[in-house]
Amino acid sequence: MNSNRLTEILRLIKQVKIAIIGDFAVDFYFQQNKNTSEISVETGKIVHWGASPKGYLGGAGNVAKNLAHLGVQVHAYGAIGEDLFGREMLHQCAILGIKTDHIGMHADMDTPTYSKPMMDSVEDHRIDFGTQNNRFSDKSEYLIDQLSEQIQQVDWIVVNEQFQNPLLSAKSIERLQSEIRKANKPALADLRSLGSVASQIPIKVNEHELSHILSISESEIKNQAPHFSHIQSWVQARKVPALVTLGDLGMVYADEHEIHWEKAIAPKGEIDTVGAGDMIVAAFSSARAAGASIAESCAFATLCAHISIHKLGETGSASPSEIEQLNLLIA
Repeated sequence: MNSNRLTEILRLIKQVKIAIIGDFAVDFYFQQNKNTSEISVETGKIVHWGASPKGYLGGAGNVAKNLAHLGVQVHAYGAIGEDLFGREMLHQCAILGIKTDHIGMHADMDTPTYSKPMMDSVEDHRIDFGTQNNRFSDKSEYLIDQLSEQIQQVDWIVVNEQFQNPLLSAKSIERLQSEIRKANKPALADLRSLGSVASQIPIKVNEHELSHILSISESEIKNQAPHFSHIQSWVQARKVPALVTLGDLGMVYADEHEIHWEKAIAPKGEIDTVGAGDMIVAAFSSARAAGASIAESCAFATLCAHISIHKLGETGSASPSEIEQLNLLIA
């Protein structure tokens, strides 16, 4: 990307306001050592040692974090518990300047948390908190009411769903889409299991999700490069644009009239792709909301994703300075 244009997009992003509604979580990482000689006096069992505990925003929070690192003014809409992980989430948001006026804390639920014991750079068996709570959806109508009241104050909306028992149900997503369309606001949905419900706003899917939607193999989708006729036909049938991430092949944006393929930047060394999709949602949304073209937004998201995946042991993000440095390196 032209370096002057990239600098201009990054400047404009600082004026952008984005609301994100969905499944907010905490990613809790720590180094684990199971090979110890210590025996608990109380239980007689082997003691495992932990070190370097770190908390990060996860789920919709990871998208919010990435938006904030890019300079976006972020407004979060979600539900969490009145517990230590909930307090950590609010602390992380405060550090990043994320507005949490519409993050409700509730005594009847645990804050969704992905607890990730690490063996050096390898993740061991995860311990999840709160993700099976079936009361999140009870909070959705109130949050949609709040967002609807404030919707004219933001430039873009990100809709997120990833829990097995998510905040947003099919019914509430239908209502949310109607509110977004009524307000004439641009949006992007990232829905792990309810993608078929996003019939009124653009959606981001990965190759695995799209293969399930189309009932074909991932390789069949990728092997159609550079034309991607399966993607084009799907988007023409749904009549709403889509952003499709294809791993090492990059990403494709398609609407009823055009299709754009942005190739990935070849990685160097070890990578961790966890959270890369969140980075792409944040980067594409922020660039488009700042007035960038489809091609520019895809190129911007590709730069951000490349930076993100090279940060190990965390769901990585990208700063404006890192983006500009990488752009100069690959020019």
